[in-house]
Amino acid sequence: MAHLFQGDRIRLLCSCGLLKPITAIYFCRHCLKLRCGNCVSHEVDTLFCPNCLENMPSTEARLKKNRCANCFDCPSCGHTLSTRATSIQTPSPEDPSKTVARKVYYLACTSCRWTTRDVGLKDQTVATGGWVEQDNEHYKHLQSLLEHYRSVAQQEKLEREKKRFSHRKSSYLSLSDKYSLPSILGRKSLTPLSPFAHKGDVSQTSEMTPLEATAEVEGLPEDIFTEEVVLSSVTTMEQRLSSPEWQPEKTADLYPLHKHILVKRSLRCRHCEHNLSKPEYNPSSIKFKIQLGAFYHVPEVRMVRQVELKTGVETGVQLSLCNPTPHDMTVALLPFVPEASEVSLQKAGEESVEGSSLNTSSLVRVVEIPPERTDLKLTADVALPQGQLILAARDDTAEYDDQDSSPNYKDDPQVVAWRRANKVGVNLLVTPKPDATYVRVGFVLRYDYTNTVATATESRTVTLNIPVMVDVGPVTQS
Repeated sequence: MAHLFQGDRIRLLCSCGLLKPITAIYFCRHCLKLRCGNCVSHEVDTLFCPNCLENMPSTEARLKKNRCANCFDCPSCGHTLSTRATSIQTPSPEDPSKTVARKVYYLACTSCRWTTRDVGLKDQTVATGGWVEQDNEHYKHLQSLLEHYRSVAQQEKLEREKKRFSHRKSSYLSLSDKYSLPSILGRKSLTPLSPFAHKGDVSQTSEMTPLEATAEVEGLPEDIFTEEVVLSSVTTMEQRLSSPEWQPEKTADLYPLHKHILVKRSLRCRHCEHNLSKPEYNPSSIKFKIQLGAFYHVPEVRMVRQVELKTGVETGVQLSLCNPTPHDMTVALLPFVPEASEVSLQKAGEESVEGSSLNTSSLVRVVEIPPERTDLKLTADVALPQGQLILAARDDTAEYDDQDSSPNYKDDPQVVAWRRANKVGVNLLVTPKPDATYVRVGFVLRYDYTNTVATATESRTVTLNIPVMVDVGPVTQS
């Protein structure tokens, strides 16, 4: 396929107005709408380490700054560090004049060959844990700031609660239950003391004075003008930003980095609040309990081969349509009318699918293109095939079948180039506009979708319209 490694050449228009490839978009079977990552709710299910696959509660992950305590990343290249064992000769505790072999462990990177011995870290006698951590000189100051703002937030919360209940005429019992002596004492004990507050006064916190910028800056070291710079000993920008607390300038100051924790998240439709994607709880499992990707419910459109385009010359472009569902599907290609009304688009649909079984009364306005949306601007005229196309149901055993199913369908050879199982090759005629340097065409993919979650009172088969944008390629000067 022409876009096997360029999946963004064929993009679908999401319900929120963004263009996304079919692999990055979801289909809600309840709303019958396309949902991308920006119009769904993200919910964290589990947190786990990608190396040791250990589950971690959210409170523990927050205390550990979303990092694993036992797994490390290489500070030089970012790959996972592995534990290596070696033996060294040490004096015997019984007889100091004799030496005995002792097993020690160190961390090494299998990609760039960086080891903890390069920065002077001592080898450990156990394989797990015990590595020396770097001390952050600003740790106490940052903790004091966190405690101060935590106490300020607690004080503001108490003031909001007092204002909310001050204007209400409530009885003495309700006030005593809410502002009783045990509750007040409990709040005072839970309220963290600010280092900037006065002693003995928990409710009052002094405002912090912001720092003022000065024109005085720290001067450069004297040896920067005399000594030669060795690039191999200077850290790169990525290496410095991977350790934001220290930002080492020399490679000799690189320390192992604790591995970041990953999350398994569920995606929920914001309109109907149904799950679109829900993974398994086990970190080692790559399966999903619910996976409503558009790849499994919407016909997949691909470009078969790259063609040479010339300005004003009509060129044939071949697309393939694939049916991912286990039901037969009727497909029609309608013109992409961005600012058309319902009547004009319905008339275009009736002319395009005349005599077909598709319901033309369900056609609605596709999308209104704002002037700033350059990605929806069409730069070529396209001649779409008239009538309808029938896509066979998906059958996993069809690739092992020697019989050809194309004689069962009465296809126009000028429209259908080939047919294999649940795939159909369709010919389009594209004419680039005179001022176009890159050809982008669009059409509405209209198909019959068999809804598997429909109730007895609802229709099982519905007609859907999916706007599709195709980046055909650059224009060659004729």
